[in-house]
Amino acid sequence: MTRVGIIGAGKIGGSLLIRLSEADGFELGASDVHQEYLAPYAERYGVWITASSRELAEHSDLLIMAVKPWDVGTVLEEVASALEGTEKAVTSVAAGVPISAISEKLPEGTPVLRVMPNVCASVGLGSAVVTSNEPGRAMLPMVMEIFRTVGDVMELPERLFDAATALHGSGPAYVALFADALIQAGVREGIPRDVAKRLVIGTIGGTAVLLEERSAHQVRDEVMTPGGTTAAAFVAMEKAGFVGAIYDGVNAAAEQARGLGR
Repeated sequence: MTRVGIIGAGKIGGSLLIRLSEADGFELGASDVHQEYLAPYAERYGVWITASSRELAEHSDLLIMAVKPWDVGTVLEEVASALEGTEKAVTSVAAGVPISAISEKLPEGTPVLRVMPNVCASVGLGSAVVTSNEPGRAMLPMVMEIFRTVGDVMELPERLFDAATALHGSGPAYVALFADALIQAGVREGIPRDVAKRLVIGTIGGTAVLLEERSAHQVRDEVMTPGGTTAAAFVAMEKAGFVGAIYDGVNAAAEQARGLGR
């Protein structure tokens, strides 16, 4: 049984703890500076908990750092000595922090992996990309198996991680912004807010299913009748710079991710 230790019981770490507790083959441990975050996982899911990241590292075969980018250095300083002379692996979900920056703070030859998930993991419908250094390649199948418990996972070169962070890591917020704008637009046109919300949520959910089967262009063209309401909406949105704003937003997020690693 693989001993998996998760540092950080926030949205991503907590989602993994819940889903992995339902899977076979994993013995779970967790640490967090906020002890109150840990208690529910011990009580409900039988997770072994500790306030010490170093102690967790000592008891784990695979360590998952589910912490913010600015906390990675501190965590690595705490756990590094526990990895000396072992085959323990470290996985980071921190945006913008490259494998090279992680490896230099750990014993030489430590298997290091990076995963970029998103917040949809909390409902088991997340998406994630994964990569590793050379020693970590043997751990890729297991790490992908772990993150499949909270959504879809694919391997991606690290050079594309900042772009992926901007695309799917931040993506749920973009969709939420669009959804809120649609709801507000419906209210402006006289639709009661609760009705507008149901209509928008159903539309986004149904469109997501359609996009599994068809290209975005196909879905667009099926809805857009020449001279119809959708065509009129597209003209107005293009004049307002809708598509360009999306391009600029994703680019700004990618640049911000690159800056986190510097």
